[in-house]
This record gives sequence, C-alpha cells and structure tokens, in this order.
Amino acid sequence: MTLHRTLRSIGAAWLVAGACCAPVGAAAQTTARVYPVQGVFWDEREPAIEQRFLRAQDIAGLSQQVRTALDNAFAGRTGELTQKTAGGTFAVSFHLTRMAQYATRKPDGNLEIRTPVTGSIYFTNVQTGEILFTQSDTNVALGLVAARDSAQVPAEVDKLYASALTALIAQLCSKAGQQFQPHAVEAKIAALQNGLMVLDGGYQQGIQSGDSLEDEQSNLIRIVYAGAGYAVAERVLVDSIKPGMVFRKYVVGKIDGRRRPRVAVVVDQAAAGFSREYLNRMFSEALGQQAPFTLVQVNPNFTNLLKTVAQHATLSTSSTAQRETPDLLIRLRVPDPIHYEAKTNLAFRTVRGFEANAYAELIDTTGRVLMATSGHDAQKIEVDNGFDMDPLARREIAVKNALLAVARQLGTVAEAQPDAAPVARVDANGIFVATPAKVYPQQAPGYLLRPTTLAIGGKPVKLLFPMAEATTAQREGAETRIAPSLPFGEQRIPVVAGDVFETLQLGAVPKSAAAFSLCPDSETLGSVQTPQLENVASLALAQAMPGNFYAPEVRELADTMINPGTSFRDRIRWSVPPVTACIQLVQRVDATGEQCEEHCQQNLTARYTMRVRENAQVTARVGLESKFRSSGYEKSTTLQAVNSLVRSDLIDEARKLLSAVAAKLVFPSTK
Repeated sequence: MTLHRTLRSIGAAWLVAGACCAPVGAAAQTTARVYPVQGVFWDEREPAIEQRFLRAQDIAGLSQQVRTALDNAFAGRTGELTQKTAGGTFAVSFHLTRMAQYATRKPDGNLEIRTPVTGSIYFTNVQTGEILFTQSDTNVALGLVAARDSAQVPAEVDKLYASALTALIAQLCSKAGQQFQPHAVEAKIAALQNGLMVLDGGYQQGIQSGDSLEDEQSNLIRIVYAGAGYAVAERVLVDSIKPGMVFRKYVVGKIDGRRRPRVAVVVDQAAAGFSREYLNRMFSEALGQQAPFTLVQVNPNFTNLLKTVAQHATLSTSSTAQRETPDLLIRLRVPDPIHYEAKTNLAFRTVRGFEANAYAELIDTTGRVLMATSGHDAQKIEVDNGFDMDPLARREIAVKNALLAVARQLGTVAEAQPDAAPVARVDANGIFVATPAKVYPQQAPGYLLRPTTLAIGGKPVKLLFPMAEATTAQREGAETRIAPSLPFGEQRIPVVAGDVFETLQLGAVPKSAAAFSLCPDSETLGSVQTPQLENVASLALAQAMPGNFYAPEVRELADTMINPGTSFRDRIRWSVPPVTACIQLVQRVDATGEQCEEHCQQNLTARYTMRVRENAQVTARVGLESKFRSSGYEKSTTLQAVNSLVRSDLIDEARKLLSAVAAKLVFPSTK
C-alpha cells in the first residue's frame, strides 16, 4: 500500500543455415498473465519530477487508484504471482518519469497553464529480471488564471498536476492493456552435450544469446549461444533435464528471424528538465524493433519493485535469478537545446529559434565505439506581440523531435554478421587462429566453437557447439592469439586445431589497426567556444573511423545502471584494452566584427584541429579553418540573442569541419 519514491542501488558454410532442427512455432498458445503491483514508483532525487507536489499527495489513495486501473485494464488476464506461476506472470507497475509546467500569457492578459505528466508501465518477469515490454504516455492538464489572480498560480498548478496524474493513470493503464499482447516462443531440448542443452530453435525463431527460458514448472535455463536454427543453453534453476522438455519465453511484436545482440541504453547527458529515465524510455520505444537489437530495458526502481512484490505475492525474492548483462551499449547524449529570440524589421514581431541535437553511440564491452549517429531538430517561429507557446514547451518539442530522429537513424543499422576464423594451432604459446586477411580489434569478444555432429531425432546433425567465451589477444604474423575466458558445460573442453573462433561484426570498419580514445583535456583558444564540441567530434571520428575508437569512460556510467540492484547477474564483464593514443581537440573560434547591410551578421573564423597524442607527445595533427558569417539578425537584437544564434551556427560549422578533419586523420604507424 506504499507509494515508492526513493531510487535505491539501483564459419563454416554448412552451418549458416542452421538446419539443426525443425522450426519451432513462434506463437504457442500459452497465455501470459499479469500481476498488478499496487504503488507508484519514481526517483526522489530527480529534479524533472515535482517532488514537493508528490510528497503532499495521498499515498494510499494513489496506490489504490493504480491498482484499480490495472485491474480494469487487464480484466480476465490477471493472476497470482507464485514460485510456480512466475514464468508466465508479469509484474505490471506504474512509474512516473517527468512532470513539467508551462505558462502562456494570452491576449486578454489571462495566463494559460499546461502541466504535462509522463509515466511508463513496466512488465517485468521478476524471476528472470527481464522487462518484457514498456508503454509510456503523457497527459496534459490545461487551466486558466485571470490576470488579477496571479497569486493563485501555484495552487492552480497543483490542481492541474493532480488532474493530469489521475487522468494519466487511467489513460496509460488502459493503453498498456491494449498494447500488451505477448505470445510464447517455444523450443524443445533436442540433445544433451557436456551438461548443456541443445534446443531446436535459434535466432531465426526468435531465441537469442542471453535469453532466459522457462517451462511449465518454472524451471529456468539461459541461452549461452544461438545459431540460426538451434541454441545451446545452460541450467539456472533446474531440478533435472532430459530431451523432449519444452521451454519458452514471451515476446511482444513480430519475430523477423534476425540475429539480435542484447543492447542497453545508458543516458550520459540529459538536457535540463528531462530525467534520464524519461529520455531512455522515449528513445527506446521510438527505436523499438527497427534496429537489429534486443533492447534490454533497465528499471532503476527494480529493487523497490521487488520489495513491493514480495510484500503481496507468494514469491520468495531470494530465488529470483538475475538476467544476463547486455552485449552492447547505446550511449545517448542529449545536451541542452539552443534557444534565441531575434528582432525583425517589424516592432511587434520577433523570431524565436530552437535547436536540439541528440547523439547515440553503439559501444561494445571492450569500450570500442562501433558506430555513431545523431538526430537534429530546428524550429523558427514568428511571434507577434509575444504571444506564443511557452518557450519551455517549444524546447520540449525540439528535444523530442531530435530523439525521434536519432532513433530513426539508428534503426537503419545493418544486422550483425558472424565472422569465423579456424583454429590453426594450439601449443605452449596459446591458441592461434588463421587471420591472413583480417585484423581483429584488441580484446574483441567472441566464442570458441567446435564443429560437432549430434544425433537429434534419430538423425546426425552438424552444428557449431560452444566451448567457451574468448577474446582476441594479439596478432602474430598471419595469425591471432585467442584468450579463452569463461568455459561452458560440466567439463572444460581442450581446444584443438579445426575448432572455430567466432565474433560478431557490426558497425563501421576501422581504416587501420590503430587504437585511440578522446583525450580528456581539449584546448580552447579564441574568444568563442563551440557548444557540444566533444559530441560533434566523437560523431565525426566514429563515422570516419580512422582506427579503433575507444570510449573507456563509458564503463563507470554503465556500472551505475547495470548491476545486481537493477536485476542483472553482475556488472558487465569488461575487457577494455590499454589504449595509449588519444585525439586532443583544439578549437580556435573568433568573432572578427559585425557587418550590417539589410541585416547584420557576425564575421567568424573557426579552426578545428585533431592532434594524435601518445606518451605526452603529439605524433600527428590535422586541422582545417573556415571564415563564415552568422545567420542574419536585426541591429536591435540583444547581445544574448546574437550569441545564441552564433552558437547554433557554430555547431553546423563544426560538424562540417570536424567531419573533414577526421576523414583526413592518419595515424603515424599506418602512413
């Protein structure tokens, strides 16, 4: 009955088709049920949520309102959550992610107030920790305060917040009830090998590496490797196993047969007034199934959710099995938008400009940036006599549009492709694979696999069987040494010549084997600073990819979000290689004077340089300079507005110059 506010701790050609087994049905008739959680969850430390208002609310009443709305939305689909039913019953919970207020002065002097309140519904398998589905929505309450009653604005805002929250609970629960239509993907144990289970379904049937599957008795297994038409699983919570046992997982949406690595979104930079959870949810739901990834949702309130479930459900949280960590990260950066208001030649009219950008990088567990993209939104609105939407509302629209744009860009990424190399020799010096025409990145993660023939359904079937996780070590001539790490199964299988090392290829191909990161100490010269410089430079380097680009600093960010407190088995098993070279950014931007004709413009000179630095020595550098004029403005425009307009122009100029600089960059060892 409590309202929860505090966020706490939080290869071979014959294997490609994967013709191991008969395809499994992707829509078994087993029905998933939900367990409505009575409560509202939010982060008590989040400034994008109106804490003062929430602390004054009727806790028990709001909790009951959520429970009633969920019961109504899922009538006939609810069920008890017990140890026996946990595999097919999802805890459904309500989470607040953002509250805002906007005020607009009307021509009659009255004040129009809008209070958008945003929330999300999470569907969580508390036994595996997986979040199957999320649904977000916003409700906006609208009110009017007379000009003479301006002292009543705070009370009116609270009344509107209460109205929007009440409406949102009903609206979002109803929408989630309509959208949550899961179906089961089933796979049968076809054979046993080294204590592992070979299942008759793989990624073409919707079963991916890292997935957790359960049977009717809530026995739990985890996929350690998924081929096209088969998968290999290990025990997690299982009494006994035998061929013929059927395991399942639930999915929402279509299965497209693509290989989908597990990806989690981590928000590194959030514009003021936007919570990280809000930006994460909006971006993740916009991305959806467009990109060839399995999105691993992160609920920062998972610990509180689990405690609440334990208070009401017949389920021991001590036996909950935490989920596998993601294979990849999307680092999302949403800097503060730029806003300016410039005068026109009409005394009653101004032009308001809003520019928002969002940046996304795909990063693996070595800290290597695989690719990057960005989204952009720019608005120019003519405003007469000051009458327009609240600038904060315009700002929100710009941020949302930029997020949607970057999600669309990332949705066009090509599917990850397996890259296999045969083991050439194994001796006292290690395991070596033949790589005469390829260079792996440092410590690239992959699998050691053995070509195996198993009797399945009375017929011999050839497949690649996983022996261990492994990473690339160093290249020696036409070979690369491989370092095995985590073995699979009951016994460690010795690697022999003829086995296979497989890794996934995704994103841009580096132009050289050089490894670099961004230096932490950029240098700023001149009188004007370029906003979002690091974001723009990272984007340029990731798209040009002059070598292997690493972002080791992402580790600290990811570890705060991906850990046992947010339902993962552990933190990510990082294998970040030592990177001695870095790119130092140098900017020199000067405003050289104003030129006024029909309109005024600022004359600007911008020079951007990338220095390759290693062991405190600059070993190479590339720089480009341009002279340009800012966008035009009226002479009477304020200095603050001119500066904001120039900053907007500078981002565009920096994009062009830094992209050209990154494309020309060549590391000394690769010249």
